[in-house]
Amino acid sequence: MKIGIDVDNTITTTLPVMKAYCKKYNDEVVKRNLKMNEKGFSTDNLYKWTWEERIDFCNKFLKEIVLKAEIKEGASEVIKKLKEENQIYIITARRKPYFEEPYSITKNFLDKNDIYYDELIVECEDKYTFCVENNIDIMIDDEPQNINSIAQVIPVIVFQEIYNEQCEGKNIIKVNSWQKVYDIVKRI
Repeated sequence: MKIGIDVDNTITTTLPVMKAYCKKYNDEVVKRNLKMNEKGFSTDNLYKWTWEERIDFCNKFLKEIVLKAEIKEGASEVIKKLKEENQIYIITARRKPYFEEPYSITKNFLDKNDIYYDELIVECEDKYTFCVENNIDIMIDDEPQNINSIAQVIPVIVFQEIYNEQCEGKNIIKVNSWQKVYDIVKRI
């Protein structure tokens, strides 16, 4: 079986680190008294920043944020077990200009944290098309747009977050731990 796995907020706990850095940047650099979107999950939707502000923030802090993000409990162990019987595709939208070197920063982070995989795909903004064209059988993700589109064709295991709570329906399976991911994949 081919399993696709997203990185940020799926393998890692990136969002709390991202929110802290964004709040500091918003308060100290942007200084327009913007309120944080509590259901936001990226520089595109946490604050109503301009394109230039988002790029400036990313150039200054995004690498540091992803390096400070922690691996979710059980992620390394479960992915290692899943890889014994399946092909693992790490599929992330990390891309330029947000990251200077999206492939190397992601690969180094995964390697350092003992995340085993068969293939690493970065700059994948259209995960639906990638999954269809590469015959992915199950996707593990957290981003609402990906969840809703991919679930039209294959099961999506979703790490529950406030920003994806509206994602419901056929092929959408919500979890709160990597052990649950393992149990579901074994059943499928």
